[in-house]
Amino acid sequence: MTRSNLAGFAFLCAALGFALSSPTASAQPAKNTQLNIGMVKTFFNDLPAALVDLGGKIFTDSMKTVTGLQGTLTTNEQAFDVAQKLDNGQLQLGVFHGHEFAWVQKKYPQLTPMVMAVNKHLDVRAYIIVHKNNPAKTLADLRGTKIDVPMGTKQHCIVYLERNCTDNAQPNPKAFFGSVVRASRNIVALDDVAAGSTDAVLMDTIGLEFYKSIKGPVFEKNLRVLQHSDCFPSPVIAYKEGGIDNVMLTKIRDGLLKAHDNPAAEDILQMWQIKAFEPIPQTYSKSLADLLKTYPVPEASKVTMR
Repeated sequence: MTRSNLAGFAFLCAALGFALSSPTASAQPAKNTQLNIGMVKTFFNDLPAALVDLGGKIFTDSMKTVTGLQGTLTTNEQAFDVAQKLDNGQLQLGVFHGHEFAWVQKKYPQLTPMVMAVNKHLDVRAYIIVHKNNPAKTLADLRGTKIDVPMGTKQHCIVYLERNCTDNAQPNPKAFFGSVVRASRNIVALDDVAAGSTDAVLMDTIGLEFYKSIKGPVFEKNLRVLQHSDCFPSPVIAYKEGGIDNVMLTKIRDGLLKAHDNPAAEDILQMWQIKAFEPIPQTYSKSLADLLKTYPVPEASKVTMR
């Protein structure tokens, strides 16, 4: 199991587990308090369903033990399914990638971001990496070549690839490239490009910077960034206005914003490359609107790389 495979659970446990067990959370919540959470399934790309289900049960059991809250965790639904349930009151909290939240908020405008998760690079981008000797000047020059989309690739990278690698206006990278392979880890994928056995690799900021930190000379000698996306909005935990008790909402938000100061939470955050949970900046709405210009709301929710 790779670090990327488990990032979804790390996000969830660091965010909600430590927030609810922080000193701001009540050990004696109101009777019959219910907290139902939906986390979009794209956080768990390539993770076996059995492990996702097990993790969900562990999380809900732990939440009840620590806080007394009855609750459920849904991890097998797409963004619009989670958003609909938030809107109709079946869920109280939803966890979305930034681009997914832009899509669903357009349809459900009462959905509101509570906090966002940021990495230490403060950057959510997709990169296409090639060998330094590759003659390609743009992504279009890679048509018909071999690309690696490593297991556990972040969802915003998939969205970027689909938007920019089309065949007859269809977002189908499998038709655009000669072949799409799936390395077990980011490091293996980049090593293969450096060795010349693969033409290109799709990578997020965290994966790229981690490789540079441990194999800087290999990258400098053999690899280069062919193209990268603009910055995507950061992932968010969201709620519907009026859909969750204000006292509980405040306690959860306060716990999230202090998670990086909690020694136990800090270890988890660092391990999974989450710097902190931060307040939603005033510019976040604009970043969502800007994203929709490049990545409009899809007609149907699908992932062509799976």
